[in-house]
Order: sequence, then C-alpha cells, then structure tokens
Amino acid sequence: MTEEAYETLITAIARILLGSGPKAMTMGSVAKALKMSKKTLYEIFPSKSDMVEQTMNAIHGRMIDANRKIFMTSENIMEAMFNAFLNQRDFMRMTNVNFFRDMDRHFAEAKRKSEAKKACYYEEFVNLLKKGVTQGVFRNDINYMVQCRMMAIQMESLKRMEELFPPDITLLEVYDSINIGFLRGIATPKGMKMLDSLMERLKSAPSRQNMNETTTIPTYNA
Repeated sequence: MTEEAYETLITAIARILLGSGPKAMTMGSVAKALKMSKKTLYEIFPSKSDMVEQTMNAIHGRMIDANRKIFMTSENIMEAMFNAFLNQRDFMRMTNVNFFRDMDRHFAEAKRKSEAKKACYYEEFVNLLKKGVTQGVFRNDINYMVQCRMMAIQMESLKRMEELFPPDITLLEVYDSINIGFLRGIATPKGMKMLDSLMERLKSAPSRQNMNETTTIPTYNA
C-alpha cells in the first residue's frame, strides 16, 4: 500500500471511529463501510486494537502538525489560539460522546500511548500562552499551567455529557463554551477586542455534528 492510500484509509477509519466509538466499531463493519474485504483489512491491521491505535496516532499527529502550522502563520497569538480552536472543533464535530467513554473503558492502552505523545505539545502550549503575554493579548497575572490543567479537567466533563448536561445541549456547544471561556478568562482588554472580532468566524462555522449529517466516506479499492 502506498503512503497516500494508507492516509486515505486512515482518514476513512477515523470518521467511523469518531462517529460510532471504538466499542461499536468492528473489523467487519469497517470493511463493509469501506467496501473492502475483511481479509484485506486484517492484512493491513492485525487486530482491531492495532487499527484503533494507528488511527489515534494519525489523528493526534495530524492535529499537532496542523496546530503548529497555524501558530507559525498567524499574525498574533490570540488569532493563532482561535484558529487552533476552530481546527480542533472540526474534530469535535465528527465525534460521538461514546468515543471518549469507549477509549477510557476499552482501549486504555491506545489512549495512554496517544496521550503520552501529546506531552511535548502541552508544554509548547503553555509557552505559547506566555508569548501572548509579551504581545499584550494575555494577562500577566495568571498561572498558565494551572489554567491549562483546569481546562483539561473541563474537557474531561465531555465524557459524562449524559450525566452532567440536559439532552438539548450538544457536545459541540459545551466544547465551544469551554474554549471561548478559557480565552476570555486570560485575555487583556486588547486581547478581548481581538477575540470579539474573531468570534464572527464562529457564527458562520457549522453548528451540527457530522454524525447527524450526510458524510461521504472515501472508498478503498483493494
């Protein structure tokens, strides 16, 4: 398999994994969705666990690469943070709440490996926030490591959506509130003006999750 074909295959599997959760996803259901034989799928991935691990590695790797590019090309840190938020928001639009629970309960090892790879990015994130302080868009009286930890705890609440939030509130709405609340909490008056201007982009961003929309899954031809 060429690298391009593998990347296309991983993208298709990622949509299924995020949309249904790893517990509901089987090698048979993936093969059927991709119009390929289960035998061929097993030739690429020895097991379902291996398929989940490779897919998660690809998801995190692509997200980190995309965010690094965003921070390299944005005019300032506030714009970069907002663009990175929108980039990850597309991931959340594809995600069923079952995905988070299943990864914790049934694929803890794959989750542990993917989380470990994010450790260096987490440190980079704090350093970028401190850069925002020097640009005058983020406050200088905040412990950013503590703020990041608090944000991570809030993100953990997404795994308990059905317990913590009424059914008319969506995963995407909670995700938006966490991120925008985080930025507003650390912004200076100068940064707040920038954020208010950037919020216009969010108004035009899709508000529905992909699992409720018609999604075309790339076909892999064996």
